[in-house]
Amino acid sequence: GHVDMISALRSPGSTLKPFLYGMAMDAGLIHSESLLQDVPRRYGDYRPGNFSMGFSGPVSASSALALSLNLPAVQLLEAYGPKRFAADLRNGGVPLSLPALAEPNLALILGGAGSRLEDLVSGYSALARGGKSANLRLQPQDELLERRMLSPGSAWIIRRILSGQARPDRDPTAELVQRPSLAWKTGTSYGFRDALAIGVGPRYLIGVWIGRPDGTPVPGQFGLASAAPLMLQVHDVLSNRDSQRGIVAPAVAVAQHIVH
Repeated sequence: GHVDMISALRSPGSTLKPFLYGMAMDAGLIHSESLLQDVPRRYGDYRPGNFSMGFSGPVSASSALALSLNLPAVQLLEAYGPKRFAADLRNGGVPLSLPALAEPNLALILGGAGSRLEDLVSGYSALARGGKSANLRLQPQDELLERRMLSPGSAWIIRRILSGQARPDRDPTAELVQRPSLAWKTGTSYGFRDALAIGVGPRYLIGVWIGRPDGTPVPGQFGLASAAPLMLQVHDVLSNRDSQRGIVAPAVAVAQHIVH
């Protein structure tokens, strides 16, 4: 049989970070240029690190999110509160799954909980809907359910931050190519079991998950290397299709079959 990975519980990796930064802005904890500390810290037995294994020192909130730095995100979650964050996500349409009797903790922001791709994509719709997330609908007549995830202002700021990333599928030695109308974020789970990319465009919301249904690792697979290029290819195909649709033939133009 087939496994519906869109509704399967998987690690979200770093894809929860935009929600945390937006919620922290709404709570008055930070603004877009607040300085966070990308330095080694130990939280009891928990000692998180960056994907790159390096540290940047003081860094603005915008840069920390755009670069998906782990340590500033953990610092911010400690200030906001893991339980509060999980509750706000649930109220916004992105419920997290934890083991029985487990409490939300700082590992949430680095993918230490289960989530569904369909819920994540629904949550990211808030960036294009003034802070309100919307359920995914298979038919236009399906009921639209909206939930408040972020304020309109923080949703706009987060979308703007995520729109400044360079395309990863281009030659790194070439000039960086941007997609200013597309905001996107990647995620990678512990042990390279899940690679995700979610993109928010003017007309389309695209979610990509790559991995193995049984959860076995795929060494070297991570969001920026595998899921993001696929998501961006889908975005480009849809954008090109829409641009072609926009070319309307005048009434005087007619099509004729020509035989050579």
